[in-house]
Amino acid sequence: MSLVLRAAAVTDIGLSRMNNEDSAYAGPRLAVVADGIGGMPAGELASALVVRELAPLDPAGAMAIPINGAAAEPATKPLSPVSDPTDEQPTVRIPGDGVDPIAALRDSVAAANRKIRNVSHVDLDTDGMGTTVTALLLAGDRIGLLHVGDSRGYRLRTGVLGQITRDDTYVQTLVDQGLISVAEARNHPRRSVVMQAVQGLEYEPTCSVLAAVVGDRYLLCSDGLSDVVDDETIADALTAEPDVARCANLLVRLALEAGAPDNVTVIVADVAEDAH
Repeated sequence: MSLVLRAAAVTDIGLSRMNNEDSAYAGPRLAVVADGIGGMPAGELASALVVRELAPLDPAGAMAIPINGAAAEPATKPLSPVSDPTDEQPTVRIPGDGVDPIAALRDSVAAANRKIRNVSHVDLDTDGMGTTVTALLLAGDRIGLLHVGDSRGYRLRTGVLGQITRDDTYVQTLVDQGLISVAEARNHPRRSVVMQAVQGLEYEPTCSVLAAVVGDRYLLCSDGLSDVVDDETIADALTAEPDVARCANLLVRLALEAGAPDNVTVIVADVAEDAH
């Protein structure tokens, strides 16, 4: 039995930002959300470079969401309106059943990290740019998960929602130490302080391999959703709307109704049998 991801991505600039620094990719094997670090230069370029490096892990013809929220474009085109200053093309590395999805994800993100470092050395206006990344890669009956930063991954299985990533944030360390509650973390003044990102420096991604189970629904999102919409509301939306595209739009709408002070990017992906 061959499996695929039935996935849809939606991005919105939000209600307070002047530009969209998020990038996303949603295809039959790969789902990625990257959120450029706010307050630093060229976050939209950093997130686009990471997504652009990961996208060739998916078969040709998959669709990507460009960072400006316009209509979807083929994955063979740049994912960002900003050109790649290195003029280097990503290597196509479509994983098969025997490929290690974690190794493939690690290699691609490492290549993007090097590219970010090279760009920042050439163009000082981009010095310090960085991005989060949360990515799922389907290979046979396994799903590789790679995570850096404070974007999030969730899995809905048999009606139960679970967070499958841990935020690389200062407030998460306080929660882990029992110093504050999860509820207190949502409103903590330093909740946006990210402990690590992909920004041309050393980092250590959190990786895991998940069993690909037909019927599982995955959600990847930037913190523009998770900061303003609680997990219970997210679970209700994921459960109530069976269509992935309509569900992704519903989640973005919920973030906008909650004030959406940041860019909001959502991918909803269902594990399904491949009909071809």
